[in-house]
Amino acid sequence: MEGMLQDIRFALRTFRRAPGFALVAVLTLALGIGINTAIFSVVNGVLLRPLPYRDPGALVRLYHVHAEKAPQGGPFSPQDFDDLKAGARGFRSLASYWFVPGESGLNLTGDGREPRRVQGAFVSPEFFPLLGVSAARGRTLRADENVPGADRVAVLSDAFWRSRFNADPSAVGRTVTLDGKPFTVVGVMPPRFAFPAREAEVWVPVSLIGDNEIPHERGLRWLDVVGRLGPGTAPEAALASASAVLGQLAGDHADSNEGWTRARMETLRDSLVGPVRPALLVLMATVVMVLLVACANLANLLLARASAREREIAIRTALGAGRHRLVRQMLTESLVLALLGGAAGVVLAAFGVRALLALSAGTLPRPGEVGLDAGVVLFALLLSVVTAVLFGLVPAVRTARGATAEVLRDGGRGGSERRGGRTRAALVLGETAAAMVLLVGAGLLINSFWRLVSVDPGFRPDHVLVASFDIPPGYDTPEKMNAYRAELLRRVGEIRGVTAVGAAKTQPLRGHGERMQFTLPGRTGGDAVLRPASGTYIVSAGYFAALGIPVQRGRVFEARDDAPDAPPVLVVNQSAARRYWPGADPVGQTVLLGDAPFTVVGVVGDVRNEGLASATGPAAYLPFSVAPRPATRLFVRASGDPAALAPAVRDAIHSADPLQPIADIRTLRGAMADTVAQPRFFTLLLGVFGGLAMFLAALGLYGVVAYSVTRRTVEIGIRMALGARARDVVLMVVRRAMGPALGGIVAGTAAAVLLARFLASMLFEVRPGDPATFVAAAALLAAIALLASWLPARRASRVDPMRALRAE
Repeated sequence: MEGMLQDIRFALRTFRRAPGFALVAVLTLALGIGINTAIFSVVNGVLLRPLPYRDPGALVRLYHVHAEKAPQGGPFSPQDFDDLKAGARGFRSLASYWFVPGESGLNLTGDGREPRRVQGAFVSPEFFPLLGVSAARGRTLRADENVPGADRVAVLSDAFWRSRFNADPSAVGRTVTLDGKPFTVVGVMPPRFAFPAREAEVWVPVSLIGDNEIPHERGLRWLDVVGRLGPGTAPEAALASASAVLGQLAGDHADSNEGWTRARMETLRDSLVGPVRPALLVLMATVVMVLLVACANLANLLLARASAREREIAIRTALGAGRHRLVRQMLTESLVLALLGGAAGVVLAAFGVRALLALSAGTLPRPGEVGLDAGVVLFALLLSVVTAVLFGLVPAVRTARGATAEVLRDGGRGGSERRGGRTRAALVLGETAAAMVLLVGAGLLINSFWRLVSVDPGFRPDHVLVASFDIPPGYDTPEKMNAYRAELLRRVGEIRGVTAVGAAKTQPLRGHGERMQFTLPGRTGGDAVLRPASGTYIVSAGYFAALGIPVQRGRVFEARDDAPDAPPVLVVNQSAARRYWPGADPVGQTVLLGDAPFTVVGVVGDVRNEGLASATGPAAYLPFSVAPRPATRLFVRASGDPAALAPAVRDAIHSADPLQPIADIRTLRGAMADTVAQPRFFTLLLGVFGGLAMFLAALGLYGVVAYSVTRRTVEIGIRMALGARARDVVLMVVRRAMGPALGGIVAGTAAAVLLARFLASMLFEVRPGDPATFVAAAALLAAIALLASWLPARRASRVDPMRALRAE
């Protein structure tokens, strides 16, 4: 221990004599360890930390699978869920819920503050007992409260309780007005509870959802299902039992369940984090490679520094210091640097985690679990120790093996360049290869993201403002609801600067179209049923004009179509027209919704309603008069800046009903940006880390070449004295430097092929082996390497031969 303390004191004295070297080394390590710690904290919180529920390994998600419509599975209808719960074996419990961020919720009014749309999860009575989570205050929902008349009870999230009720303990038991009705607050959940999503602010009984909100039909699937496996039950057995029940239902209810023959099951953890797991693992591998590049740079820096200490090491060796003693001393210096860099890295990671969560824009699951805890700090400590070995071992061993007699005879000139040249070249090759891998990965994601945001969505989002709200329950009949919506459209349409206004139940690119099916009279077999794969959308007159959706044939909805006695009409998109009326004009055709005949009055362009990355399919549009729904998205097309109209639109809505909560009001372009927030987040990070690796690799190459030029000053002076031209010197230095760099590009290209395959699931319309990306990355890295070697080579070509010879 005394020897270790002596080594540490000696290391600190050494760093005080070379503060520039120590500062560069610590900052480099702080950057590398800091970004690794920050990304690990995200990986730890999202992927590794157990779910905050009782026995989370037994929790599963169930999906209803249709081979064509929903190959990965989807939600259940209430009737199918009840039958599944009654017939499936192997589950201790099954629970259902409905929650759609921005879509589900309740209007909070009557508390003396501005009306507010609360994000609500509608859950079955088994929901909280199944998860095994109790309320932090009060209680959760009881089974006898999931019936009409007794279901006006609510459980609050911790965040909502603190923001709206100022963390007042007396909030439990208080009555609040939700959707115009009194609800009793019965409990507040713990801070870590955020299921089914962190946006959930209140949990209420699922029995509150009536047919006006979502029709309770067996063919309409909207309930998500979670389950808890029974003790000792194999997941395969439970899944087989669930599939058997659903297969029986498909036969018993062929009109609504044909093709919905089996279930799919995954752990609850996988359902929450599965979509982001590949991207997070890629990011973790990326920052590890950035750290390796930083370690290679530091190793080269230590090799260069060791050359200045050759005479010191040689004298100590001649005086009897053993190689093990010298290696220990140099590794101690590396460890001190690494620990200082690690400490600074933890501080940097604390800010980095906040930045990552802000940049993620809510796309990361379980964000409340992400942070610096004891485990993350321990990771940073272990990483610091490993890093010290990575960048310190090779220089320590090579320095300790130095030829003492040769160094003392030469006075420390030239020998180290010959002895360490191959090691430095190998390090340059390695860091160039790592940079190449990261540049290819970043290039693929950037190319993919560019293609994604360049997709034509089927509408014109510029100059459009969207306001989201639900019509208050006071408008309790379809006639009142539609009249109120029509009045809002009229008032907003009169605002100066508004050129068109329309409404819909949902917002483009977010999906949630209703799953209806229409019968085509006179046809048989599969051609007799029109099933809009992209959904059926409830819209108003003016919707297509407000969004700039082109009308291909016929007309779209008009105000007369909302009249109570108006004949039912339907609009279809191009995909539906091609699929169900090939070579014929759909306008004027009759289809049946149940027994009601609808006339197709128009064909509009395809819209990517379910997201930019989703292919368009057959879609249908119905007017609100036919399918009244309280959920409303108001689309306002402006002649100028749409954001400037937000206050006027808000005032117009409140002039119709001062108690109308507005959940959100923003430009449609901004709302579109949210739909690509996750790929934008991962593309940005990988691009930044790839650029950082390229910069570090270039810096390392520059340092190696500059050091080599310094050590070979005499040799270069002799060459120039013997007639070598400046161009010859530049070519000699660049040729020697570009060898390892080009070798690294070749090796990195081979390794990048493997990374590209892993990225395949994250790419949109880009092949993992996209040759343009590989060529561009190689060319960029080669150009950077050429510049990094040319700068010191140019300086070498200006060496004065006489001064160089006198220096010798």
